[in-house]
Amino acid sequence: MAREGHVVRPDSILTLSRFVEPFMRDVPAATRAGIDRIVARLLEDSPPEPFAAIRRARGLRRTLVSLMEEAASAGATPPDIGDVADTPAAKGFQDLYGGVAARVTLRAERLRIAARRIGQAARPFEHFFLHGFYSFTPAEIGILRALGRITVTLPDWAGSRETQESLDLLPLRRFSYEEPSVNPDRVLFRAAGEQQEAEEIARRIVRLAGEGHRFREIGVILRSERPYAPLLGTTFARFGIPAHFYFQSTLDRQPLIRYYGALMDAAASGWDYESLVRAINARLSGAGGTTAGDELDFELREKLPAAGLPEKLAAWRGFEHWRTARLTPALWMEELRKLKEVAALPAVGDGVTHEQAAMWRGLASSLMAWEGALEETCAIAGPAPLELAGFREHLNEVLGATPFDDSGQRRNVVHVMDVYEARQWQLPIVFVCGLVERGFPQYHSEHPILNDAQRMKLRRAGIVLRTSAERQREEEFLFDIATTRGTDRLYLSHPRTSSKGEEVLGSFLLTRYLRKHAAREEPAVKALPGGVRSARPSKTPEGIEDATLLKGVRRRLATLSPTGIETFLQCPFQFFGRQTLKLTGPPESPRERLDFLLQGDILHRTLAEAHGSPLFVEEIFSRLFWEICRENAVPETARTEKIRLELIANLQRFLESPPLAGGAVVGVEKSFDLPLKPGLRVRGKIDRVVEVPQRGLVVIDFKYSTRERIRDRVKSHQKGELVQGGLYLWAAERLFRAPAAGMLYCGLRGEVAWGGWHLPIFQWDEIGESYDREELARITAKALEASESVAGRIAQGEVAPRPADEKKCAWCEFRDGCRIESGAAQRAKGAAS
Repeated sequence: MAREGHVVRPDSILTLSRFVEPFMRDVPAATRAGIDRIVARLLEDSPPEPFAAIRRARGLRRTLVSLMEEAASAGATPPDIGDVADTPAAKGFQDLYGGVAARVTLRAERLRIAARRIGQAARPFEHFFLHGFYSFTPAEIGILRALGRITVTLPDWAGSRETQESLDLLPLRRFSYEEPSVNPDRVLFRAAGEQQEAEEIARRIVRLAGEGHRFREIGVILRSERPYAPLLGTTFARFGIPAHFYFQSTLDRQPLIRYYGALMDAAASGWDYESLVRAINARLSGAGGTTAGDELDFELREKLPAAGLPEKLAAWRGFEHWRTARLTPALWMEELRKLKEVAALPAVGDGVTHEQAAMWRGLASSLMAWEGALEETCAIAGPAPLELAGFREHLNEVLGATPFDDSGQRRNVVHVMDVYEARQWQLPIVFVCGLVERGFPQYHSEHPILNDAQRMKLRRAGIVLRTSAERQREEEFLFDIATTRGTDRLYLSHPRTSSKGEEVLGSFLLTRYLRKHAAREEPAVKALPGGVRSARPSKTPEGIEDATLLKGVRRRLATLSPTGIETFLQCPFQFFGRQTLKLTGPPESPRERLDFLLQGDILHRTLAEAHGSPLFVEEIFSRLFWEICRENAVPETARTEKIRLELIANLQRFLESPPLAGGAVVGVEKSFDLPLKPGLRVRGKIDRVVEVPQRGLVVIDFKYSTRERIRDRVKSHQKGELVQGGLYLWAAERLFRAPAAGMLYCGLRGEVAWGGWHLPIFQWDEIGESYDREELARITAKALEASESVAGRIAQGEVAPRPADEKKCAWCEFRDGCRIESGAAQRAKGAAS
C-alpha cells in the first residue's frame, strides 16, 4: 500500500488471528504441542484398539493432532464425529478428540467467544477489508458477522463455494472483480536435477540484475517449502542474491536451539562421542568452525565408538548429572536455563553487515523464545518427576510447534513464497520451479482415519472437511494462480531427475498449459556465482603469485609420487588441497571405515608377507585383518564379517589362479626414491617385480579393483592421463639394473583380472597386450615427460580448478570449495574478449 501511495497506520493491517487475540486473551489457547501431549497421554493410558500397536509413534500423533485441528476449525464437535464414525479408526479418533476437547478450549470455541465479545464491544474501525483468504470456517464466519461493515475478497473457485453461500446470508453488497489479464514472455528451461535447477534460477537472476532489474521485482513460487526452499536458500547465498523466504520457520530450526539440543543429547548419553561432536561443531559452542574445534572433532571421530568428556570441554562438566537425574519439570526448566552460560554469544557492535545484524537479531529472538518454550513445556509436562529424555520429548514438541520469524527487513530482495502466499502478489518477473508430477501437482489420497464418505456425511450436516477429490481439483487452481503472477516474464522449470538420480516426469499441468500458451525454450545460462556482490574480486586468481609462498611450495614438493602426479593431471586444485595444503577430511564413521582403500591395503600386506610363506596365507590374512580393524577402530558387525569373507574369497581366487609362467619374483614391496632431474625426485613402492629370463623385468601392481576398472586404467595410461606404469618401469630398471619387459596390473576384486603391456612372452597371450621394447620405452618416456611438466607447473604456482575428467569431480573431496563454474565462466569471458 505504501508503494501505491497510501498512508496507513501499521497496526491497521494485521492478520485475523492477531486482530481477534485481544478478545479472547483470558481464554487459554490450546497449542499444538499441548494437544500433542494430551493425545500422547491418552494413547498411553487407554489407547483405542486401532491405534494400540502404534500408540508411541510420533507420526500417528501428528496425524491425529492435524485431524483434530482440521475438525475443530470446521466446527465439528466430538459428537458430530460420532454421528459418522462407522469405522474402528474413526471411532477411536472420536474418543481421543473428546478427551482433548474436555481438557482444552479448541480454536473454534475461542473464535466463537471472540465473535460474541466483538459484537458487544466498540469497534476500533468503521470498515474492515479481508484479503488473501481462500475460504472461511464457520467460526470465522461468526467473526465476520460480528465485524459489521466488511469487504471480503475470495477467489472464484470451487473450494470457496460453501464460504460464499455462508456470506450470502450476511448483508453484503456483491461485486465481481477480475484481475487484469497478463500475457508475459514465457520461458521454459529444464535442468539435470533439483540442485542444478536452483543454480539455473540463480544464474538468471544474476543476469536480470545485470540488466538493471531490481531484486524486489523478482519472485520465485514453490508448490511447497520442501525441497526447493532450502536449496534456493543456500544457492542464493552462494550467488550473493538477497532473498526473503515467506515460510514460517519453527524454533527448533534455529542455530542456538539446535546447539542446546545437541548438548542435551551429549550429556544424556554420558558424553557419547557421536553426540558430542555435533555439539562441538555447533557455531555457538565456541569451538565450531575453529582450528581447535576441528582438531578435537577429528580426534573424537577417530576414537568412535567411545564416550567420556574430554578435558578440553571441562566447562560442560556441570551437566554430567543430567544423565541420571530425575527432576520435576520446574527443576528441569531451571537446569536448562544454565545452557546460556556455555553459549558463545557474540558481542553486539556497530558498523556491521546486514547479515551480521540479522544474525544478532535472530539470536536475541531465539533466547526469548527459548524461555517461553521452557515455560510452556513445564506447563504441559505435569508435576511428576521425570528423566531428561522425558522432558526432552515434551520440549521437542513445543519447539517444533513454536513459530519463529527469522526473516529480515530488507526491501530490495527476491521474494520466495509458496503458491498460497503468491495469490496476493503480482511481480514483473516470476519463476515457477519444480514442475514435476507429484511435485506440482501433488496427489492426495483419502485420509486414513476420516475417509471421504464420512466427510461427505459431515458436509450434509453443514460441516465442511475437504475430500481427496476436492484437494486434487485444488491443485489445478493453485497452478493457475502460480502461472498468472508474472506480468512481464514467466519462467517455468523442472528437473529431469530426482535427488536420487531417478528420471521424473514433467508436470501434466505444465503440458496442458503449454498447449494453450506459447513458451520459448532457453538453454543453460552461464553466470558467475556471487556476480552481484560488490566485494567480489574482478579476477579469480589462477595460481600462487607470492614469491615467498612459491619458494615454500617448490621446497615442499621437490619429491613427488606417481599418485600425486596423477592427481595434478586430473586437477591442479585437487592436488593443491591434497598435496600442497595436505588437507584431510574428518575420519569416517565406524561403519564406513572398512572401505575399498583399507580392504586393498589388507590384501596388499597379506600378499607381501605371505610371499615367503605361501602355506600360511590364510593365517597371515586373518591376523592382519583383525589387527588393521583394531588399529582403525572398525566395529565387529555383520558388514565387517561379510567383507572379511569377500576378501578371503578374492584372495583364494588369486592363489588358485595360474602363476605367471617362467617368471621369478625378485622384489616385493620395493620402495624407491630416485632423482628424475636436478631438484626433482620421484618416490614410490612397487608391489612386485618378476624377472623373465632373456626378457627382463615385469612390474606387477595389485589393485583391489574389478576387471572393468583395470581396463579403464590401461586406457587412461594410453591417453596420457596416468603415469604410474611408466614411472614404475623407469624405477625398476634403475633399482635392478636390468631392462624392463612389462608393466601389469592385477585386479583382485571379483575374478582375477590382468591388464597392461609386456614383451612377447610364451603363455602370456591372455595377460595384457604384447608390446615391443620401443613401445614400452614410449610409455616410460611419456610418463617422465608428463612428470617433468607437472613439476614445472607446480613450481609456477598453478592451482586453478581444471579437471581433465569432470565426471570425477563428483568424488572430489574439495568439490564444494573449488567453484569450477567460476573459473570456467571467467575463462570463457576472457576468451570472448
